[in-house]
Amino acid sequence: MTFAVRLGLPFAVDNSAFSNPAALVRFPVLLDSCSGQPGCLWAAAPDVIGDAAETLSLFGLWRGEIVARGLPVALVAQNGLERMEVPWSHLDCLFIGGDDEFKDGPAAAWLCRAAKRRGKLVHVGRVNTRGRVEMCARLGADSFDGTGVSMFPDTNLPKTLAWIGGAMREQSRPRMF
Repeated sequence: MTFAVRLGLPFAVDNSAFSNPAALVRFPVLLDSCSGQPGCLWAAAPDVIGDAAETLSLFGLWRGEIVARGLPVALVAQNGLERMEVPWSHLDCLFIGGDDEFKDGPAAAWLCRAAKRRGKLVHVGRVNTRGRVEMCARLGADSFDGTGVSMFPDTNLPKTLAWIGGAMREQSRPRMF
């Protein structure tokens, strides 16, 4: 985040629950460091991987903390969210999380369409393959992330940029049905 702020780039704040559940102890400090910084697209409220009910409970607890710092709020969609009451008026971004079956299936696609109809941003996590980049384009996602680029940028950034270019060209082609 510091690098993006110094360069005046937009940035987002993930809660790191997927890679390090213990990071939640430091989450308020991270939120404080982002407060007042221009360019924040969203801050993801803490979530429980694969559990929409627990994630909604945490969203209710953390949303106020994020809003109090002047940051836009993201709800991380987890398995089962499509069968629950989504608090659309209380979020700025829907972050597609969940396991692979959820992320790649009809429930996540439905949630993305519902978010876009309401004018919400859509972000997809764990995008490290060409297929996932293409899926993001089909869903109309505004952004995505994946550790492949951050861990191996020399190899994976050019490849991912090529995938993005291909997905964008494919989405702009007229369809014959």
